[in-house]
Amino acid sequence: MTDPSDRDPLFPPAEGWRYCVVRAAVVAVALALAIFGLFQWMAMASLSVDRNSLVQPVVAAFAHGALDADASWLHGNTEIGSHQYNDCLILFQAMDDRAPARLRAISPLSVPVDTDNSCATLQGFAEGRVEPAPRFYHQYLHGHTTLARWLVPELEVAGLRGLYKLLATLLVLAGIGYALMGLAGGARAAGAWLAIFVVFARWFGLESFGQSLGHGPADLVLLAFLLFLARGSAERPLGARTVAVGAAVFGALTVQFEFLTGGLPLGLAIVLGAVPLALPEDGGSPRAWIGAVVAYGMAAVTTMVAKLVLVAMAFPAAALGAIEHQLLFRVGLEQASRRDTAVGGTEFVTHLWAGLEGMASGMHLLVLGSLLIALVAGGWGYRQLRVSAEVGERFRAGALAASLLVPPLWLVLFWQHSAEHAWFMDRILSWDIAGGMALFALALRRARAV
Repeated sequence: MTDPSDRDPLFPPAEGWRYCVVRAAVVAVALALAIFGLFQWMAMASLSVDRNSLVQPVVAAFAHGALDADASWLHGNTEIGSHQYNDCLILFQAMDDRAPARLRAISPLSVPVDTDNSCATLQGFAEGRVEPAPRFYHQYLHGHTTLARWLVPELEVAGLRGLYKLLATLLVLAGIGYALMGLAGGARAAGAWLAIFVVFARWFGLESFGQSLGHGPADLVLLAFLLFLARGSAERPLGARTVAVGAAVFGALTVQFEFLTGGLPLGLAIVLGAVPLALPEDGGSPRAWIGAVVAYGMAAVTTMVAKLVLVAMAFPAAALGAIEHQLLFRVGLEQASRRDTAVGGTEFVTHLWAGLEGMASGMHLLVLGSLLIALVAGGWGYRQLRVSAEVGERFRAGALAASLLVPPLWLVLFWQHSAEHAWFMDRILSWDIAGGMALFALALRRARAV
């Protein structure tokens, strides 16, 4: 089979690897800056939304039970969602208009740093009973806040949650449908795609996190990228340019909605492991795969750097120092007296074990057992495929196996953050279940074909 990248102007065959990597990086930077500019314009435009149109739905949400002022965390809740803390934080950011618009478009005002119950603070602020000290929130990008400003007045809080959950459901069902179409048509990677979407339907906690104002948008971006790859796999293998552009858009949008909820490592794992499944059955060119990895990474980095540049331009130098402190705190190199910080291996493991509930509420053993079974099955699949005579099969097996390392390595690298937020960070281990089962499906397909 002719390698589509040989016909692709983004990766001309006459040029070397360095040229192809540079081209992918340039495309990624351009796309990331364009998407960043669009979101900044949307953020600025959203500030014109009347504050009362945001306050009234929030007050109504507390009155009708869509928001609970007494609980920031509702583990396993499928009515309101597990992560009310971020929901209330985002709604507070959308409402608070006490700072100049030019500053809030870059970093919105947030609940005070020592507030453990953001929902109680939000309710008091919405009802005019409390006036928390203004605090700019520089740590992350705020695409969630922009969406909340636009959509809460139209849909109210429960309606926006319902929209996120509905869209996630439709994306998963579409992925399963494309995988079944591929199986019916004899596509080699269709079994792997079916395993991936079924795993995300069950183990990613969409029923409790997918509706969250903090998790929902990032989950939708991730599921949409998986569907983009699966659709290409079912209908026609993707070329190098298409994959690179798709990965760049995926990286830029992931960071726009990254609330340190696992979108970055999970996205990287998916680009590493799932992109080869959408390439031609002979594996395509490794340059197409590397181009996608570079495009995803460069788009993510470019978006983060653009945010830091705006913060540095608009705020005093201490703002960057606060961001640096947050990074050092997340990797455990600095402490924060206001939080309970995991201080050793026992605490780290204990928190990760407890966090498995985010993948299947109250069923820790089922999650752990499924993870172990998937890794064993994937190991068997990798052993079968790595000795295959077909270059494409060996390539896909190696890429999938490598991608399984990303989630656990990320949890260890950002160990403090992983321990403190394990109840939603553990969700990134869904990829290890999905990737392991995908490896097994690929090997089973090969065994039956022999």
